[in-house]
Amino acid sequence: MELVIVILGISIAYQVNNYKERIVNNRLEQNALLNLQKEIQINIDEFESLAAYRKGITQETTKFQKALQQDAISKDTAQKYLFKLVRTSTPDLQHQATTSYLASNYGTTNISLKNELLALQTYLQELTAVSEAYNKLKAEDFVKYLRDEVDFSNAVIVSMNKINSLEFRNIIWNQLGYEVELNRLYKLSEEQLLKVEQSIELLLANE
Repeated sequence: MELVIVILGISIAYQVNNYKERIVNNRLEQNALLNLQKEIQINIDEFESLAAYRKGITQETTKFQKALQQDAISKDTAQKYLFKLVRTSTPDLQHQATTSYLASNYGTTNISLKNELLALQTYLQELTAVSEAYNKLKAEDFVKYLRDEVDFSNAVIVSMNKINSLEFRNIIWNQLGYEVELNRLYKLSEEQLLKVEQSIELLLANE
């Protein structure tokens, strides 16, 4: 009888300990989800803040590329577009909470969220890589090519020779290709951010 009581006591203590451990783990996971939710919202806000820039730079690049298809453009036309196209932008994205969540054991119970986060990481990594490559291309091809004929610091075009060259026309054509690809990646990334946001909201609602 005493042995049964001892075993029963151990069993109860074990169950109580497991219950307390589950409560602690649930709280830790909830905190991780809240941190993740904040990070996702910050990144969504970052994308929204760049929406007008993305639309504008694509439109200006398209118009300039079409203008360059003419035999020769005027200095006024070049002035209208050239200095707008010098601008670059790479989204300032947060990754710490996502990386921390994926490295934890929470993904074993929230497989769907983990998969959504992995897909998001892939899109954001590709977006960052293309954006950085484009910024480098602008510096090395666009700005470097024109630096002998354009005073970028004072926004003054000194000569139109290079601007009206076939090589420069191809540079702008290449930049337009980058703009189109960046728009595609921005769209995919933002859509995935919204999916992750919805998944987190559902999990927190069920906590």
